[in-house]
Amino acid sequence: MKICIIYHSETGNTRHVARHIASAFDAHLIEVCDTASYSRLTRFLVRCKMARGEEKTTIEPSSSDVSEYDLVVFGSPVWAFKPTPAIHAAIDGLEGCMGKPAVAFSTHGGRPGQTDETFKKWIEARGMFPVAVTNIHQNAIENKKETKELVALVHASIKVSPVRK
Repeated sequence: MKICIIYHSETGNTRHVARHIASAFDAHLIEVCDTASYSRLTRFLVRCKMARGEEKTTIEPSSSDVSEYDLVVFGSPVWAFKPTPAIHAAIDGLEGCMGKPAVAFSTHGGRPGQTDETFKKWIEARGMFPVAVTNIHQNAIENKKETKELVALVHASIKVSPVRK
């Protein structure tokens, strides 16, 4: 089964988890980067407000074709209790995603808030079906038990989710 992991990371926590999952499955990684310009002072505040409003931002790459993959995994940090505007733009810019199973994970330093529900909503809006949505605290990303459970969740998603045509 071919897996594509699309993620956005600012501090490296989400990147670390995405790479860990990718190494377990020999998955293809796509890191999306927010290309909008912000001042150092307003960067965090503006982007949290955008996340809270479920807005999108300009990203690179602006679109990704996932038609050759059997499972798509999304990863995002939690900002203002929601996934980032960059991962929202990445999901919105997908090509070849209709009917695909998807897994989403978030990394957070506090609480995930509405992140899981928001991920599900965005995934379903693109015609995919969310098989699993989970989160991992930043203090647990090096915890072998926690990361093993995340890999097991992706593995279970492969077994129970044949691609819908």
